[in-house]
Amino acid sequence: MVKATNLRLNLNKPDHRKAYEILQNSDKSYSQTIVDALLSFSENEENRKHLFDGIREIVREEISAVFENADIVQESISEKSVISAKAPKSKNSKNDNTTDADYDENEDFVDDDFLNM
Repeated sequence: MVKATNLRLNLNKPDHRKAYEILQNSDKSYSQTIVDALLSFSENEENRKHLFDGIREIVREEISAVFENADIVQESISEKSVISAKAPKSKNSKNDNTTDADYDENEDFVDDDFLNM
């Protein structure tokens, strides 16, 4: 069965003029050129849809991984805070209120008698 259709191109419109030039320069019939173009367009649309679906899935996975890593880091920070809050006082420090971060390694060499003058 053969179906007939009309194609009307307005050569005053740049897209229509370009399409007409493609039809004229094709080594195939107008019908075959249009059929090939429509099939190619349709397949490309389907390929684009699959590509975008794949990209969306990858982005979701990566975002999920970032949030999971952020939770792990946050848990690690929280655990370290709890551990440091429970940590015993430094053995190196002369002052019981001083933590390791405040300890001066040269403090052992300071003459306390001199400081009390």
